[in-house]
Amino acid sequence: MTESPRKPELPQDENPWKAAGLVTGLGVELAVCIGLGWWLGTVYDDRNGTSYGYLTGVVVGLVAGIGSAVALIRKYTGARRP
Repeated sequence: MTESPRKPELPQDENPWKAAGLVTGLGVELAVCIGLGWWLGTVYDDRNGTSYGYLTGVVVGLVAGIGSAVALIRKYTGARRP
């Protein structure tokens, strides 16, 4: 029997699955923040009879999602705040 050649293990920083996980996490995190902001804004509109709460919620969710994405990228790259 011949042994199958083993692929050398990739260094931790070059693992493509880790990068794919980061990109997927960024997308999901951003979508959840925007969706949550929209939902909270819609609830605010329904209770108060306004029509701008959903838009405010989307903008706040977008800002929160971007901030969270930046924090995730910093954690992934090991960068610290200046």
